Amino acid sequence: MKKSNLIFTAFVFMGLVSCKNNATDEAKMDATNLSMYVDSVEKSTPLYTVENWTTLDNGYQERAMKAEKNAATLEAADKEKMEASKAKYATLKANYEARLKEQEASSQTKVATTEAELQAEKDKNKMATAPDYRMALRNRLFGEGKIGADMKFEYVTAANILGVYKNFVNNVAENKSNYSREDWDEIKVLYEALDTRKNVVEKDLSGPDNREIAGLKIRFATIKATHRGGSKGEENKDAKK
Repeated sequence: MKKSNLIFTAFVFMGLVSCKNNATDEAKMDATNLSMYVDSVEKSTPLYTVENWTTLDNGYQERAMKAEKNAATLEAADKEKMEASKAKYATLKANYEARLKEQEASSQTKVATTEAELQAEKDKNKMATAPDYRMALRNRLFGEGKIGADMKFEYVTAANILGVYKNFVNNVAENKSNYSREDWDEIKVLYEALDTRKNVVEKDLSGPDNREIAGLKIRFATIKATHRGGSKGEENKDAKK
């Protein structure tokens, strides 16, 4: 009886040892697979897309879960190797995600730039096909042929800008009651372009000229505020008739 118990105990012990050895071998294999996978990700040619990164990360997570399952049975050296692989992957992940964010920001910038370029091209085409009445309005406000479809004010300098403002504001004052809503829209665009040109030449502008221009700007603002709304109101009344 005692002999039978000893034999049974021996079989149980051998079974436990065998199970432990099997778990250790499996854990070591899983840890090795994880390490090899991380090395393959590190050596592969980077493809910085969300889809590619999702595939790579899913592959890592699957192997990491298997490696962790029996990690407690690993020897110290194998555990250290597995932890080193996990640390390496964490660095790869951080770099990969940083590049993805950079690409996303760059893509958004390109989209914004493209949209701005498209709008600029539309505006340019719109101005290039401006009706004759717009060209006539520009000629009256700035002089024959001074301002074309490109809306350049390069002829305006510190020496002549006061005269340009005077001619512009005086003409607007004389014809304020005759302008349509579209005329006022065009006048606003032209006035803002002239102001932009003033910012360019202002460093060479004399103090007296600058002060007189400031007065003309106030006069124009008053005219626009009191007449542009009236023009719209009249157009609305006409539309209702």
